[in-house]
Amino acid sequence: MNNPEVIYANLTGDSEPFVTDSLCVNCELQGKTTILLTKIPMFSNIIIVSFDCEHCGYKNNEVQFGGEIKDKGIKLHLKVSDPKDLQRQIIRSEFCKVLIPELEFEMPSNKKSTINTLEGFLQNIIDDLSHDQPIRKYTQVETYDRIEYIIEKLKQFKEGQELPFNWVMEDPSGNSFIQNPNELQDDPQLKINHYIRTIQELEAMGYSAENQKQEIQQQQQVIADPIRQGTEKIQAGGQNFGSPIEDSVKNESINIPTPCNVCKEMGENKMCTVTIPHFKEILIMSFNCEFCGFKDTEVKATGEISKQGKLIELKFENEKDLSRDVFKSDTAKLRIPEIDLELGTGTLGGVYSNVEGLLEQILTRLRDNNPFVGDSADDDYKKKMESIFQQLEEFKSGKKQFTLQIRDLVENSFIQNPFYPNEDNQVKITLFDRNDEDNDELGIDTMKTENYQN
Repeated sequence: MNNPEVIYANLTGDSEPFVTDSLCVNCELQGKTTILLTKIPMFSNIIIVSFDCEHCGYKNNEVQFGGEIKDKGIKLHLKVSDPKDLQRQIIRSEFCKVLIPELEFEMPSNKKSTINTLEGFLQNIIDDLSHDQPIRKYTQVETYDRIEYIIEKLKQFKEGQELPFNWVMEDPSGNSFIQNPNELQDDPQLKINHYIRTIQELEAMGYSAENQKQEIQQQQQVIADPIRQGTEKIQAGGQNFGSPIEDSVKNESINIPTPCNVCKEMGENKMCTVTIPHFKEILIMSFNCEFCGFKDTEVKATGEISKQGKLIELKFENEKDLSRDVFKSDTAKLRIPEIDLELGTGTLGGVYSNVEGLLEQILTRLRDNNPFVGDSADDDYKKKMESIFQQLEEFKSGKKQFTLQIRDLVENSFIQNPFYPNEDNQVKITLFDRNDEDNDELGIDTMKTENYQN
């Protein structure tokens, strides 16, 4: 059997583009269009199109996504507080709109995907707004004054003279991206939210919304008809922690038919509570689609919000420590100080595994979710990340000692004590009082616990 033709090649220095003659829209003479079908490693198939006219100097660059839209839309909110933030690489898909709240400015989607720095995007906006200003000055005076004010503010933003300001991107396709300049650290300036796109957004992107309407009706029918949920025993204590999480969910669970995020066929979402010995109950949700094989597991802690947070620190000594059970809740940050690695609360979500499995998930997160890691990265950044990956592999195989720190805002995380009831000298647990920033992240200050009807 012949090997299938490789359409999208990995982006390397040896990648061969396709060059063709094209008419220049500026001078109407023949220019050159260069087309390259490639992959940004672990991100997406993309089509890079670059036009250059040697007669008038007109140039145009465009990026198109060759893959599917993501399962959910994405909202990226960057607080630009340092001139270095202007050099962040940004991918803006053709369906993404941009907002700058300080100026009440909105740039709608323009059916053209681009890759540029934030500084480059600001310059492009300035150029577009300035184009018709000489005409507006005499025909639309009020509009001219308003746009001139925006242009001057944008210039100050671009030069780093007036900071901070906010850069917000809303993309229903989920294909837009803002680079974290230090992938190993939590990015406090960038907030990322994924959301379920609306039927109107699907139709605006040119997709049929009929399937989406059917899925919503199916979900509503499942909720309205609890008999179809296949309710079984909810309590699932005394599980075998040496077996995969999916095995713990098979016997005693609530089963809910749920549309698959990948193929849209009906799969089964199983939920149950599991008691971790000497800790607390956790809620495990495991989805499985028999049609396409897609699987997804989510773990959350149950119970009330604790009065204090908890810092757990494990000093790794030997390979046996790799088998310790670990539960990192979705309110916990993770740190490995030896490689200056810090992952924020939402980076991995809730994870129940052992130490080795947790390290594997960290590796997957760093490699898969950063489109600027791989052959497309600059040499210094690539060498730095490859060094980190190598050290994580050594940690995971037990060849090198390290420290694992989990800082949980609500005492919901856990590292197993294999010596119980004896003391574990390798683990140090410290309780701490939450500050205002911690409470704000949890949303505690805005919770309404009395007079709900009001």
